[in-house]
Amino acid sequence: MAIFKKYKTAMKETKFTKETDEVVMELVKNKILRHTIQLFKKGKKRLEPYASGVFAKIYDDYFIITASHVADFFEKNHNEDLHIRVNEKQYINVIGNIHYTNMEKSQGVDLAYIKLDEQMIVPLLKPYVPLETNKIRSHNNPIYAMNYCVLGYPEKNVTKENETLNTGASIYLTGASKDNVYDFYKFNKRDHIIVEMKGKGTEIETNKKSKIDIRFHGISGCGLWLLHIHKPETGRTQVDYRLVGIMTEFKNGKFFCLIANKIYLIIEALKVIEKFKFNENKVIY
Repeated sequence: MAIFKKYKTAMKETKFTKETDEVVMELVKNKILRHTIQLFKKGKKRLEPYASGVFAKIYDDYFIITASHVADFFEKNHNEDLHIRVNEKQYINVIGNIHYTNMEKSQGVDLAYIKLDEQMIVPLLKPYVPLETNKIRSHNNPIYAMNYCVLGYPEKNVTKENETLNTGASIYLTGASKDNVYDFYKFNKRDHIIVEMKGKGTEIETNKKSKIDIRFHGISGCGLWLLHIHKPETGRTQVDYRLVGIMTEFKNGKFFCLIANKIYLIIEALKVIEKFKFNENKVIY
């Protein structure tokens, strides 16, 4: 699965050097990409990209965390399945217990999780790596620099119909939006994280400015990742990461931005529905 586009778009790009780009992309390819699942639906001639999700393991159970408007596919299409690619030619259908918010009553919360049936686990563990709970955290203090990563599978990243089906992820490195964006689009900061986009971004591999394709459909349900970038007094730049949100929508009006629901909402749902207990650790960033 190739990576099609990698952009950085934020107010402060001075923190990023060539070394930083290399270290971040190494982390994204080896970690975040393998936590991210692409969901396919049946098309007229072959499977078609549908949405994204995050593959996670919590205690002894495995989940796909995604958006509510992704998971309600099953409610609207009783006789159809969603599929996940597990190797070049093989797909498995999604089986499990689904919980998702009622969009009409949830005040903008658009989150869901699928507790996966055990027969899915062995095939999934070959190409994917489940996210562990130590990489999930609440996040309330926005960072106005390129410390956020959005990685998902836009529907546009697909080969032509007469070619072998191949898809790819798009990666965006960006910073938090200011309060006026929340006010303008009427999102509260308690439940949402908004990250800024621009008409143009910098392609990481070429360092050239390029217009950002606004066809984001398909990234819904992917993760919003907080990157902790630091460089010891001696040694190479280091980067760590945490899942802080799930992407739900984008706006391209007065302010161009991507919107996520905070991950704490899923944690609270798991406490109530699955009776999980979580130990809170002191946050160092």
